[in-house]
Order: sequence, then structure tokens, then C-alpha cells
Amino acid sequence: MKSKWFGASLFMSLLFFVPALAFAEGSGTISYKIDGKPFSYKDAVLEYSPKDGYLTITREEMQEETDPSDPKQKIEVNVGVSLELAAEEKKLVGVHEANSADTMPVYFSWYDFVAEKESKEKVLKDYLASLDGGDEKKQIMRIKIDNFGPAGTVIKGSFSGKLFDEDGTLHEISDGTFAIPRTDVKD
Repeated sequence: MKSKWFGASLFMSLLFFVPALAFAEGSGTISYKIDGKPFSYKDAVLEYSPKDGYLTITREEMQEETDPSDPKQKIEVNVGVSLELAAEEKKLVGVHEANSADTMPVYFSWYDFVAEKESKEKVLKDYLASLDGGDEKKQIMRIKIDNFGPAGTVIKGSFSGKLFDEDGTLHEISDGTFAIPRTDVKD
């Protein structure tokens, strides 16, 4: 009887411990909408530099798409997000706002298929929106961090904002959430 309980206990421990350990050491989730278009990823990274006080959330990849004007041609496009926040560890939990990349560098890259103005032909357009060069009275980024703990802790939070792209178009970032294990930068 004792060996059945031991085996069941071992099985239950492994059932709950191994997935938790894998998540703590791996990447986390991040999701958001840009102008209503949803993005969701399971490979986001959160790094914190205790020495410098920088928190960075990143998720980036190159995707290959078919050129709508030439189906035999492939185009590589960058899709991702980068959020950086400078704050002492004890001040990270809470809401942080910025209207300029000087105080909070943020970048969102994505693509869409759009019709050209003259020919109405569908083309692939890549976008990069940030706080770098737009009207500071119209652009904003808000990041709320719900919790913060030592390396391995799953840090949760949310974000939203309005960012300008390189063409001067304002884009809305909404419904942003993340749950990512903290990794410390080796200084």
C-alpha cells in the first residue's frame, strides 16, 4: 500500500512541478491589439538589470510572407514588440506613463496587406510605431506592472497607448497583457 501512495505522490508532484519549472525557466506570454488587430505570442522575454534599473520586455521574429503582386516572391518582415522601463526595483509595481522615447523607449513592428492609392493593388506594408518622433500631446504609453519579484518570478501586467509610425499615422495599442518570468541581466 505504501508504494502505491508513493508512486501517486511522485506522479502528482511531477505533474505540477515540471510544467511550472519549464514555464519559470522559459519564455512568457504577451498579447495586444494594434488598431484592433490581435497579436499573441508565447515566447516573450522579460529581462531586468538590477545594476542599472532597466526592465525590458521583448518579443521579435522575422516572418516570411508571399508578395501579393508576385506569388513566387517571398518577403521577410519583422514582427515584434520592445518595451523598456527605467525604475528602481522597489518602484516597478504600479503604473508608468510616457509621451517620449527619452523616458520610455517602446517599439511595435507588424505588417498588413493594404491597397495602393493609385492602382488599388494589394501590397505588403510593414509598420514601426514608437514614441520616437510624434506629437507628445497625442502619443502616450502606459505600462502597469502588477507584481515584481526575484529572478524566475512570473511578472504580470498590462499596457496600452497611442504611438505614431514612421509615416506620421497614430496607432492605438490596446488590451495589452503579459505574464513573463523575470530573467536577470548578467552585469
